[in-house]
Amino acid sequence: MRIGPRSTTSSALAPLVEQGERVDVLLKLGKVLELVGNWRRAEQVDGEAMAIAEELADDHAKASCETALAEVARKQGRFDEALARLERAAGEFRSLGEESGVGGVLKLVGTVAAQRGDYAKAVENYEASLAIRERAGDKASMGSLLSNLGIIAEYRGEYERSRALHERALALRTEIGDRWAIGNSTNCIGMVAVLQKRYAEARDWFQKSILLNREVGDAWMVAINHNNLGNATRGLGDYEAARRHYADSLRAYRDYDDRWALAFLLEDIGIFAAMSGDPRAALELVGAAGAFARRDQVHRAHRRSRKRSRRRSMRQRVHCPKTSGRCALHEGVRSILRAAVERALARCASGSPDSDVRNGSSASRRWQATFCVAHFTLLAVLYA
Repeated sequence: MRIGPRSTTSSALAPLVEQGERVDVLLKLGKVLELVGNWRRAEQVDGEAMAIAEELADDHAKASCETALAEVARKQGRFDEALARLERAAGEFRSLGEESGVGGVLKLVGTVAAQRGDYAKAVENYEASLAIRERAGDKASMGSLLSNLGIIAEYRGEYERSRALHERALALRTEIGDRWAIGNSTNCIGMVAVLQKRYAEARDWFQKSILLNREVGDAWMVAINHNNLGNATRGLGDYEAARRHYADSLRAYRDYDDRWALAFLLEDIGIFAAMSGDPRAALELVGAAGAFARRDQVHRAHRRSRKRSRRRSMRQRVHCPKTSGRCALHEGVRSILRAAVERALARCASGSPDSDVRNGSSASRRWQATFCVAHFTLLAVLYA
């Protein structure tokens, strides 16, 4: 069926389903669009569903639409909007006595809190949601919440606890045969392995994850896998592979306009640029990453705690004078998104790292030890 330029998805569905069924159909279509990374179209379809729900005065449908719209807003970094929608959805579900709906909202509130660096609030909401899912015997949602709690443990540096939570999640997801969720868990375990400097193991987990995500058609997760494979192969000293993975990830994030993920990817490529002997490009990319993160309220608590030491360390390790280093950072901060991405792509296309890096000098190893610690961990998937 071809939908004309002025038609809506809802009107195209009219001959096929009853008015009351259209909300469910549209929300399912929205999830598919979300899965393949077409967030703007997903938001449009979810909005059409909301219009029908309001016309029908269907409180359950309105709450479901608010939840769907909140998730799309979250993925695009519009956290305040997402929380406002989730608050309305929670109120509707509570008034209807729908505990399952409340559990879903609590999980998403926890995810926004995690992305903003409020770990205590994230854990509180995840555990409340997990209790609801356990009472219902909902293994799929239990796996998702265990995974999210594992990510919070990772943020806190509790790597063994994080791995144990992810392994519990993987066991549940394997039991029910959810291949997308299995791909999520393998990615998360790989991220913990990188933080433990087990780079070969991490690379193997990421390779399993990317195959599964390609199979299910989740283009956004494939982009995340490429970023993480870039970090793992960088840790192994395979710089050509790292460059390819970073470039693939950059192109995907650019197409999605995903500034949240881009902020951390630009920082990773900044590290790579410094290792390749280009300190000015490194500082510009880190400056741009910080600017995008502040603009989109990305994980503010984490970034505040590391900002000064990161800049000081960057200047020291790449032997960049303080004055020119500050200028390069400021130039990066002033960057617009397109310019920063193009600069990063140029860095990924440039020549091999310098001889000190290729030969594994002590300076290179110190550099990796300093910067290959949790810059990319927020790219873990916090949704299901």
